Amino acid sequence: MTWKEFYTQLKNGAPQGVYLFAGPEEFVKREALAALANALLPEGMEALNRADLEGATAAQIIDAAETLPLLCERRLVTVRDWGPLLSGKARGEEDDASRMLAYLDNAPATCVLVFYVHGEADGRKKLTAALKKRGVEVRFEPLTDAELLRWANARLRPLGKSVSQQAVSHLAFTAGRDLTRLSGEIDKLADYIGARGEIQVEDIEAVVSPSLEFSVFEMLDFLFAGDLTRAERSLNALLTGGQNCVGVLAMLIRQLRMLSHLALAQRAGGNTTAVEKALKLHPYAAKRAARQARQMDADALSKLYTQAVEADFAVKSGHLRDSEALQFFMLQIAARGTKRPS
Repeated sequence: MTWKEFYTQLKNGAPQGVYLFAGPEEFVKREALAALANALLPEGMEALNRADLEGATAAQIIDAAETLPLLCERRLVTVRDWGPLLSGKARGEEDDASRMLAYLDNAPATCVLVFYVHGEADGRKKLTAALKKRGVEVRFEPLTDAELLRWANARLRPLGKSVSQQAVSHLAFTAGRDLTRLSGEIDKLADYIGARGEIQVEDIEAVVSPSLEFSVFEMLDFLFAGDLTRAERSLNALLTGGQNCVGVLAMLIRQLRMLSHLALAQRAGGNTTAVEKALKLHPYAAKRAARQARQMDADALSKLYTQAVEADFAVKSGHLRDSEALQFFMLQIAARGTKRPS
């Protein structure tokens, strides 16, 4: 089920006895667990009716689930990142998984048991497959643009402020789509605009720290224009902010691969939308990427992509230091940028 369907269950007062929380959107996952706790546990009785387990055995989980609730109908047991659900293999894992599977067939109605996984559960594992088959997996996928707009405005409403679809899309492109970070950026923007009621694109550009993806888009804009000085400023800002040369080079490789595909599709007169979908590009990023792809010949972009891969190999094979490879490659892009066709 989706996280929205999970919330519908809670609203209807009918939570299931077992859940598997999985998926990349951690902020919503945490909020869903908190909502479940609020729905189940009376105020002031949370500590007596809740168990949070990490590194537990099946026996310990069963003991916690079998404990009777105090002054409420059901207690909440959360098992975080349990080995039988994750990739790799832990000692005693098969026995734990088998024992848990047998137990779940007769789990008491006095407990809600949540297997909480950061990221994804391993679908090859027996327990993961069994939980999915039972229909108890709650998927936490990144929010769509429409969902992100509703989420942002729900956070801003108590402050008497709002944000438009265009501005929230620009915010997601600038800062990334991780809601933990976006929540902080929205709070910062609400303070920044003061008495004004609506957050604008200009406000985002003034105060939001750009993500690696956004910074690489910006860096390529400068390099394609032959402006090495501003590109190096962007790089220095990334390195000062905690990124490393290997990570920046990897993002440049990804970006040039994407631009090569788009440029070839544009040259062939094909459907770039299909390419954007295959590359899983967000619409806002796709628009910016399509503009960048038109700035340089498709063959030149393909050659730059090959050179980027070669630079990455030179670093990983020990022939070049990461900083030297990145600087040299940026020079190659800037040189091609100054020679691009008009």
